[in-house]
Amino acid sequence: MNETPQVTKRSYTLAPDEKATQVMIGTADALMWGDLVTKEQVRMSAYLNTLAEDYVPLRDAKILFLARQEQAAPVERSAVHIRQAEILIFFVMHDEEPLPEETQTRHYETLEAIVGSYQIKGAILKAPISTLQNLLLVPKATYMPIYNATVRHVAKSWLGSFSSSLLHVRCERMILTIQ
Repeated sequence: MNETPQVTKRSYTLAPDEKATQVMIGTADALMWGDLVTKEQVRMSAYLNTLAEDYVPLRDAKILFLARQEQAAPVERSAVHIRQAEILIFFVMHDEEPLPEETQTRHYETLEAIVGSYQIKGAILKAPISTLQNLLLVPKATYMPIYNATVRHVAKSWLGSFSSSLLHVRCERMILTIQ
């Protein structure tokens, strides 16, 4: 028996030069996921540090409040606007961009990051001669990429963990440890 794949109806319409990318955003108080609508040529790996405005709009979004009560169902909204300064973690749910390759001048270093109540295990890409301390002292961008990341919310263990090939964390709220 052949089944027709079910297509989810969007509450919005894309322009011919636009795309919708499913992303997940973590703030101190909520975990949100939905569609981020951008121009077709926009790379999600650079979005937060280069193109994002003061508010990041998600379409067909779900909001899971990280309140004291356990396992409340997510709230659904056709659109939410998240203040960029509140975004602690950001990642594409089905990332198709290739990861950077290691070279003689840059390699992956395993680490753990703590951002608010989020614990992230993954790797950063850095020069072999550079120390982690030097990397942190030279301010480059608001968000730091962490590759091959696994995320868990330490206060809400029932959420389980999430994995992404590329996750962005807000540098000013980040604590790094070497594993």
